[in-house]
Amino acid sequence: MNIYTQITLSFWLVLFAYWFLNASKVKANVQAQSRVSRYLYLFFLFSGAIIVYSPWFAVGVLGHQIIPDNQYTGIGGMVVCLGGVAFAIWARKTLGDNWSGDVTLKKEHELVQSGPYSIVRHPIYTGFEIAVLGAAITVGQLKGIVGLSMVFAAHYYKTTMEEKIMYEQFRQRYADYSKRVKRLVPFVF
Repeated sequence: MNIYTQITLSFWLVLFAYWFLNASKVKANVQAQSRVSRYLYLFFLFSGAIIVYSPWFAVGVLGHQIIPDNQYTGIGGMVVCLGGVAFAIWARKTLGDNWSGDVTLKKEHELVQSGPYSIVRHPIYTGFEIAVLGAAITVGQLKGIVGLSMVFAAHYYKTTMEEKIMYEQFRQRYADYSKRVKRLVPFVF
C-alpha cells in the first residue's frame, strides 16, 4: 500500500470518528429495515472497501495496474477521497437528527432538501462513493474498480429501500423532489 492510499485511510478515520460522536444524536425510529437486509448491505459495502484497500486482492487480474502509480495520481486520488469524505460529513451534518445507519423512518421525520440534498437525494452515499473512488485512484489497480462497484451496488440496494419509505411518508413532495434531484450522481442518476 503506497503512502497516498495510507493517507486516504486517515480520512476515513476522521469520517468514522464524526459518525461515532454523532450516532446517538438522532430521533427515535418508527420503522426500520430487517437485520438480514442490513447485513446484506454491510457485506457488500465492507467487502468493496476491503477489496480496494487490502493487498490480498492485488493478485492476478485484480492486481493489474490500470492507473499509473505516481505522485500525481496519488495526490489526485487523495484530493478526491478527501472531497468525498467532506461531502459525506456535510450531508450527515445537514441531515442532523433524521440520520440513521439503518433504513428507517424517524419520529417526526423531515424531508431534508437543502445543502448537499439539493445536489443528490443520498449525498452521504455519494460522498462515500467519491471517497472510495479517490482511494481506488491511489491504488490504481483493477481491484479498485471492482471494490467501487460493490460499494455502489450496496448503496443502490439501500437507496431503493429508503426511497420506498420516503415515497410512502412524503408522497407527492418526495415525487417532486425525485424529479428535480438525482439519486446518487448529479444530473445523471
